[in-house]
Amino acid sequence: MEHEQNQGRPKKGIRKFPRSQQDKIDFSRLELEQYIESHIEEAIEKRWIKVYLQVNIRGLSRRVCGAEALSRWVDPKYGMIYPGDFIPVLEKSLKIHLLDFFVFEEVCRNIAKRRNRGEAVFPISLNFSRLDFDVERFLDKLDDLVALYKIPKSILHVEITESVVMHNEEYMKFAVRQLREQGYKVWMDDFGSGYSSLNLLKEFEFDTFKIDMRFLSDMGKKSLIIISSILYMAKEIGIHTVAEGVETEEQYQFLKAAGCERMQGYCFGRPEPIENWLAERIEENGVESGEDTFLYDRVGLVNILSPTPFVFDRLDETPTIYGFDTVLAMALVSEKAGKIKHLNWTKPYKKTIEDLGYEDIEEFQGILNDEKSLVVERIRDTISLAKDSLGIETTDFISRGQYCQIQVRRVTSKGNSYIYLLRIDILTNNDSFQKSNNLDNSLRPLYSMYDTVVLLDLQNNTLLPIYRTNAAEKIERSNDLTNDLDKYLHKYIHPDDFARCREFFNPSDMWERLGSNGEGFVLSYFRAKNKEKKYVWKRYILIRSEEAQDERRVIFGIHTLNMEKLSFIKDEAQMFFMENHEEQLGDAEMFQ
Repeated sequence: MEHEQNQGRPKKGIRKFPRSQQDKIDFSRLELEQYIESHIEEAIEKRWIKVYLQVNIRGLSRRVCGAEALSRWVDPKYGMIYPGDFIPVLEKSLKIHLLDFFVFEEVCRNIAKRRNRGEAVFPISLNFSRLDFDVERFLDKLDDLVALYKIPKSILHVEITESVVMHNEEYMKFAVRQLREQGYKVWMDDFGSGYSSLNLLKEFEFDTFKIDMRFLSDMGKKSLIIISSILYMAKEIGIHTVAEGVETEEQYQFLKAAGCERMQGYCFGRPEPIENWLAERIEENGVESGEDTFLYDRVGLVNILSPTPFVFDRLDETPTIYGFDTVLAMALVSEKAGKIKHLNWTKPYKKTIEDLGYEDIEEFQGILNDEKSLVVERIRDTISLAKDSLGIETTDFISRGQYCQIQVRRVTSKGNSYIYLLRIDILTNNDSFQKSNNLDNSLRPLYSMYDTVVLLDLQNNTLLPIYRTNAAEKIERSNDLTNDLDKYLHKYIHPDDFARCREFFNPSDMWERLGSNGEGFVLSYFRAKNKEKKYVWKRYILIRSEEAQDERRVIFGIHTLNMEKLSFIKDEAQMFFMENHEEQLGDAEMFQ
């Protein structure tokens, strides 16, 4: 709802005038009020009432995603009459519905006109007075106008304030439910300005609420905590958010980081005549497509500040309430036509990227899109795997000497556009990670040569992945090594190599085989599925760990062969089998 005031209009209690001058002001105001009441029908008929739009922008992209419909009265006698002057008069005289229905029809007419010309449209929110809901057949009249102009109801958002709801709470529960069931989006306007806002969120099913940005007028600590709390709560209970009255870049950056989905205010543009359809704003910022709206509305409820951001359904019987900052290195990223773009991120994510040696998020993003390296391949493979998965995909990688892990989960998708939740941790910086403790510093360069490194505990029949860069080849932690190794072989190994590979991985004599050859390791080559589910040659190695002989532990590594170096591998294999395993020379001959 608009809070503009007529500039220069006297306000009671601020300026004092001599009695005679005050009488003139009071008489002038009374005269204006009488004029408004008696001329509203004429003003609508002769179009002295003008409909304006104030832009809504998407917090993540800064693109135009909608607008709020406002009204101005450009009078031949009084000039510009502002809403703060004529709306209270029309409510007092029970004529406010004339204005609100006129604005509603003008919006419908303009949307229909643009759709018929094949021009872009976006959702428009409209304000309604509590008195409108007392008009006979109010909801039916809205439907009649929508049907007349043949526009989708989903593009019209109905804004109602707390005072509207409290006017007749039981009826308004019915009205809100009816509006939503008929296809309109219902917004609660000026959230936080009344006494019962929180109770109304519990009792009513709103799609969105607009935050009263008077909280941010001073950008003080208390104000910021209140706004952060509201935005955090909205995501947890599944309600979208709009902040109105955003005036500075500082406010925008704060709201974006806190998770506000949409914003409006003078920072992005003043109200403009509806005929302009925000052409300059669209030219400057761009307008989001229907596909973008679908994606952003779904990702808008993801809370990257939560300590459990990967859990999308957090509304359980006993919710846990946390603070409004996080130690997790989380980011929201989009992928369209193969290009990665960061939408939002936490402070720890930014620090992690800097700790990895990148100047900023933009440089890291550019490398993900433009460079080919082992690290980029690992990250892109994990994102690709998450594209087709409903779960969290995890991959390890070593970047600039640091042992890292990436976790990715797809949030939503539309067409060839995807949005992911992404987490990157530098495990060597965090003592709480068990993997970091298991990673022997002296073996770290060796690990980087392999796609996967796994610790097999033959004595306790357990399996622990230590290092995994191939996101598609899942080897999970297991307390049933024998069974799960067998499942892995059935899932990934080529049928013609299965029997030979099964013998290679036989846990019952693995320790003895590794000790009998005098070298403490064995290696062989088998065909296994890659990320495209095609069979490729891979080198498998088993290494006996002498430091834990009493526990019978074995290191198991997988290395995908680069076909350009296949001739080198062939020679290496032939030499190995001729010198050490003549009876298995056929293994090397497979590469002929």
